Amino acid sequence: MNFADGVEEALSYEAQLSNPVEAAEFWSAAGDLVDYDDLSYFGDAGQIQRLRLYRGGDADRPTLIYIHGGGWVGGSIELHDYSARGLAREGNCNVVSISYRLAPKHKFPAGLNDCLAATAWVEANGAREGINPSCIVIGGASAGGNLAAAAALASEKGRYAGLLIFYGVLANNFETRSYQTYDKGPGLTRARMKELFDLYLTRFDQAQNALVSPLLAHDLSMLPQAYVVAAEHDVLVDENYKFAEALKAAGVPVGFHMEPGVPHGFINRGRIVPSANRSISVAAKFLVNLSAKETLE
Repeated sequence: MNFADGVEEALSYEAQLSNPVEAAEFWSAAGDLVDYDDLSYFGDAGQIQRLRLYRGGDADRPTLIYIHGGGWVGGSIELHDYSARGLAREGNCNVVSISYRLAPKHKFPAGLNDCLAATAWVEANGAREGINPSCIVIGGASAGGNLAAAAALASEKGRYAGLLIFYGVLANNFETRSYQTYDKGPGLTRARMKELFDLYLTRFDQAQNALVSPLLAHDLSMLPQAYVVAAEHDVLVDENYKFAEALKAAGVPVGFHMEPGVPHGFINRGRIVPSANRSISVAAKFLVNLSAKETLE
């Protein structure tokens, strides 16, 4: 397997980091400096949820609601701090990185409903916070990419100005070529993905719901212009490519970038992996040029 520069070293560090707090501190100790405020919003059940507002652009620039990954059961704002800062700085935008309720305590659709509640918070409070509530992009990594796509599918057309996905969970087909090729990793494995679906869902048949498996949606034409970033050595790479192709077939302007030589989860490893910074820059270009109507790349 041909790895990009720094990937093997990053995987070695991952194995040594003992807990998510230590991992967040290690991976966030680099990258762009961006002013931020730690705030909160009311989730769908009325509970208080954390959010972090990264101020990377003027008040009229797009607002990116950024949803962290972690297989619907883990992850945090802090573990995605590196990419959030990079997107805010290079994308010349303001990034609202959100927390949400996690499975298995809170199963589908609790986390999704919190993402929609966070959107409502931006719409109601954005102007007061000095960010744009009328040009909202929704995006995320891994399970966060899944929730971003699901939130866009669950909302009326035009609510979001854009959709940004990093190696999203977009289907529940464990027999794709990439699932077979990267069955044992590196990083994310087929067995782990099956386990995560079981933890997220109450019933197996819920996996056929488009809000769980967005690639199964009957009509993708109502989605906003989109950009999809995939990792080459990832069980999910095939479904990310297929999702981009499905958007294109539905008439949605979409760009697709497959970063070579990297595994799932690489986007926050820019301290060691230069490819992470390259993919952040590619995604940031989408944010900078959000008003463009033609497909990027």
